[in-house]
Amino acid sequence: MRILFPALLGMTLAAVGCSSGEVMEPWEGPVVERGPTTIRVDGDPNGLWWDAESATLFMADDENNRVLRYRDGEGISLVSDLPSAPADGPGLGALARLADGTLVVVRFGGGTAGDVVYVRPDGTSAKVPNLPPERRRIGITVTADGQLLDGYFVRNNNVNVGSVARLTLDGTEQEVVGALQKPVGVLAVGETLFISDQLAGKVYRAPLSNPSQLVPFATLPSPDLLATGPGDTLLTGSRDGTVLSIRPSGEVRVLAGGFQQPHGIAYDAKNKRIFVADHDGDPSNGTTHTLRILPIDE
Repeated sequence: MRILFPALLGMTLAAVGCSSGEVMEPWEGPVVERGPTTIRVDGDPNGLWWDAESATLFMADDENNRVLRYRDGEGISLVSDLPSAPADGPGLGALARLADGTLVVVRFGGGTAGDVVYVRPDGTSAKVPNLPPERRRIGITVTADGQLLDGYFVRNNNVNVGSVARLTLDGTEQEVVGALQKPVGVLAVGETLFISDQLAGKVYRAPLSNPSQLVPFATLPSPDLLATGPGDTLLTGSRDGTVLSIRPSGEVRVLAGGFQQPHGIAYDAKNKRIFVADHDGDPSNGTTHTLRILPIDE
């Protein structure tokens, strides 16, 4: 697998005649942006979710407590604002999209105001009730049968205690995996659950039928949110400014570098490209958060 950086080619479009004498109509759909390109975002995208059916990228905007979307030919637009955020900021993490179109977003909360919010297909939003606010939530995923799993940690005497739980929108959160440090990425793929633990420098895997049977899958520096990639690979970012690919064997390879702090990643299989939420963690020279689009060769 490799990132493609094609040379600039001059192209002339011409109508092509069919054998019957018909003239082919020009393509009227949006031009697909495969990149490499960098789009400045009026906000700070963190979690990303690619919906292939609607050809839409959904983004959790951590700066403005809202969900945005990107579409080819349309650029970035607002999906919905989220319920009021804590005074010290929303702290948005990952997001997941349910089968009915509902978008579910976790909010970090800094140990005092952690919660989960969601946006219904009609654009209205609400907060999941009765969740423990001390849980610092970052990752969330949805299984093939529609179950939600979220990752969180709490701090006891300055020691992280992390877990993954089964979540419902009516307000239940039941632990299914414990003994983690700082679970960031949580990703259900088929019958397998993957978890990235940023402090441990590990990605773990477990059967969804028995998530507590966790085993190490890959070792890598500071893994962030997880996404599926081409050829049964996983994708994640690292705080060292790289995007990493993890093969089914657990082998880790650098897919691309030169990022600020890559957070959320999404893969568009049809158009062979990846989206990366690139966070600017150094405000000393101004702050520029971007959406990066890169072509990828399987």
